[in-house]
Amino acid sequence: MSKSTLHVPPPSEQVYQAHLPGRYAGFTIEDYFHDRFPYLSREEWCEKIEAGHITVNGLAVGLGTCLNDHDFIVTRMGMKEEPPADRSVNVLFEDKHIRAYNKGAPLPIHPSGRYFKNSMTEILKARYPDETPRPVQRLDALTTGVVVFAKSREAARSLMYEFTQDRVRKVYLALVEGCPREKQFTIDAPVGKVKGSARGVGAHLPHAKPAVTEVQWLASVQGRSLLRVIPRTGRTNQIRVHLAHVGLPLVNDPVYGQPASPEYEFGLHAFRLEFQCLDHPLELEAPWPDHFQPFVDLADLKLGGKL
Repeated sequence: MSKSTLHVPPPSEQVYQAHLPGRYAGFTIEDYFHDRFPYLSREEWCEKIEAGHITVNGLAVGLGTCLNDHDFIVTRMGMKEEPPADRSVNVLFEDKHIRAYNKGAPLPIHPSGRYFKNSMTEILKARYPDETPRPVQRLDALTTGVVVFAKSREAARSLMYEFTQDRVRKVYLALVEGCPREKQFTIDAPVGKVKGSARGVGAHLPHAKPAVTEVQWLASVQGRSLLRVIPRTGRTNQIRVHLAHVGLPLVNDPVYGQPASPEYEFGLHAFRLEFQCLDHPLELEAPWPDHFQPFVDLADLKLGGKL
């Protein structure tokens, strides 16, 4: 995909509104922002608080203010120009409970960092003004593929339970730099924080949790490989971190690998999602990006056409 096909909205004032999640009750205002939104440093968040750009329940607050469950926080980030984004949110499936999309990239689920209007929730607010966007899973901004939104609180509760109980089967296609040494292998290594929002591998890292990823080699072309990847746990950036850890970083991953050319072709695709919503079983698949096709063609020859 070329940059010319991506959407760049005009500069706009970015205003974020949210109720404090319960897990942050008792945090000071600066600790909350530093922990939840590490794309800015603690010092930068403190400057915004002191400048009055952040209010709690309609009032400006000072450093050291303790937060309570469900406080209403408004953050004014000023006028900004957003990065280009692929706003493709093609509908894969819809019933009275959910709507599933094939997400493009780069495109985050929620406003974050430099993205605001170029985010799925903001796009869907405009497309479906009578609905509240309720994503029940997260995909990184650079990941394409299946993402599910609930249409009601009841469906959202049902799906969140399925995800938190690890009852959802996720299958990804990963385009990586390099070739694996084995046809099939499992990466079993804890994932924790290293700096800001980035993750790394090691039990010694802060907030490290067990993480398991199953990998199958499908095809290789000119030093790159297509893998089928099944995460057995749901850690932040798990697939990206695990593959980089074994020397197979995703194509065009600016955090755990190296930016590649062309600039807007990325290496991770959420291909299949199998789950139950209100006791109804569903299996959804999203067509892969065009730059995966040469690898898929080779894999089809070996696997009889079934990815």
